[in-house]
Amino acid sequence: MKIILTIALRNIREHKVKTTIIGLIMVIGIMVLVVGNSFMDSAAAGIERYYIQNYTGHLMVTGQSRGQLTLFGFQDMTAMERAVPRIPQYAEIVEFANSLPYVESINPQVSATTMISRGDKMLGATQLFGIVPEQYQAMFPDNVEIIEGDFWGPGSQGILLNKSVADLMERQVGFTFKPGDKILLTAASTISGMRIREVEITGIFEFKQSNVQLDMVSLMDVSNVRALAGMVVGHTEPADLSPEEQAFLGEIDEGSIFDSFDSLFAPAEVELDVAGDDYWFSILGDTESRDLSNVEDTGAWQYLLVRLTDERYLRQAQADFAQFFSEQKIPAQTRDWLQGAGAMAELSYGIKNIFNGVVFIIAIVAIIIIMNTLVISVTERMGEIGTMRAVGAQKSFVRRMVMWETLLLSGIAGTIGVLLGALILFILNRVGLEASNMFFEIIYGGPVLRPELSMSSVLISFVVILIVGIVSSTYPTAIVMKTSPLKAMESSR
Repeated sequence: MKIILTIALRNIREHKVKTTIIGLIMVIGIMVLVVGNSFMDSAAAGIERYYIQNYTGHLMVTGQSRGQLTLFGFQDMTAMERAVPRIPQYAEIVEFANSLPYVESINPQVSATTMISRGDKMLGATQLFGIVPEQYQAMFPDNVEIIEGDFWGPGSQGILLNKSVADLMERQVGFTFKPGDKILLTAASTISGMRIREVEITGIFEFKQSNVQLDMVSLMDVSNVRALAGMVVGHTEPADLSPEEQAFLGEIDEGSIFDSFDSLFAPAEVELDVAGDDYWFSILGDTESRDLSNVEDTGAWQYLLVRLTDERYLRQAQADFAQFFSEQKIPAQTRDWLQGAGAMAELSYGIKNIFNGVVFIIAIVAIIIIMNTLVISVTERMGEIGTMRAVGAQKSFVRRMVMWETLLLSGIAGTIGVLLGALILFILNRVGLEASNMFFEIIYGGPVLRPELSMSSVLISFVVILIVGIVSSTYPTAIVMKTSPLKAMESSR
């Protein structure tokens, strides 16, 4: 082995031009791999951190359903044809979530998409997140910046309008929307029909970390969002009566109740002065605060967002929730942050996969270039190799010699490439890459990307370049081995 390494090093030094050409190709290749993969790893980590900390938490609990269900509702062709399922046995799930030691906080939400109008003029659209302000702010304390006004107070109703939505509407009507103004919200679907609510703007806000999809999200009291989503009246389970209770009630059916309407009424004499307004109010009680069109079902939630103390507990949390749902026979499920984040996050990951495909193509091209260069290099050394074989060198010895030459060159070039890549990433991290348009903001996972050196990308890059070196050395070595030593020696004359 020592002899092979000595000869390999001598050959690298002797053929400086060819070594430099092949080395430069490898340096550029490894540098591109390190910078590119680190760039995409930083973007992916930024996207994940961006959504988990500001919108989705680590997990999203929903009712069981098929399809692409996100925080924004179903994002597929069936969105208008089915409602987002409610979380069944919500109180039990909340109690279980709070009992897990690795759960940091939870936040329930309801979602609806609505059109906004003022008077008879349609102004635009907004995605509504129905929330409880205290819980929402506790889970996402650093992402809502109030520009004017504030959240609605406890027991009150209202909408915190996204500044981007307000700006779009202002361009439509030439009117500046402020807290205290009222707007009309209309939601429509084939399931719940058309629903309209007039709400008061309690404040204008913007997300500190946002994108084109989140710029359309406004925050509103859960009561009104439930109404717009067709969730005002909750469902009731059939009563499970004991035999004693059934015997007490007897056999009751619709016929026995309504066989004679006359039995439901009896003549009564009421003095006119007794049946005045005061009399009826005494029966009805205080009706001023009643709004039967907005009766809340405290169990009507579509999403329960769960933030963990550490991302390492994610798989354990998914397994624990799945076991709990199975044991309690609750038709619910968990979805990870990427499923909950919606189209923009998935688009970012799609772009990353495209980039990885481009890197793979670059690696194939690098193999071909390096292979061609090695073929020329080894062919020019045909006489030298023929002489070695003529004096007794075995084919395996020559193969190992060429392979170690390539591996040494790959190792040296790879180290230089990693160092140059790390230097470039350090500079980019200090400067920061600002997103110049929406496309780059999607890729970066935010307005600014500060890429960091990814150790996984360094490892992957080294593995790739070593594989490239081994594969590249195989073909030219095979060509030389097919040539007889005598012919090889003659070719050097």
